[in-house]
Amino acid sequence: MKSMKKWLVMFLVSLSVIGFAAGCSSGSEEDNGTEEQMDEESNTEDSAEDTSEEQ
Repeated sequence: MKSMKKWLVMFLVSLSVIGFAAGCSSGSEEDNGTEEQMDEESNTEDSAEDTSEEQ
């Protein structure tokens, strides 16, 4: 009975560790979209500054 409890606890701990690792990881698709959006926003801001300086 002790051995069965020990294996059950080890199984639950390993599931928890895997769950925490999966929850803390980031997806590559989200990162790529965010970087592209940031680049587009900075280009828009740069062009707006250029037009205001020309006037």
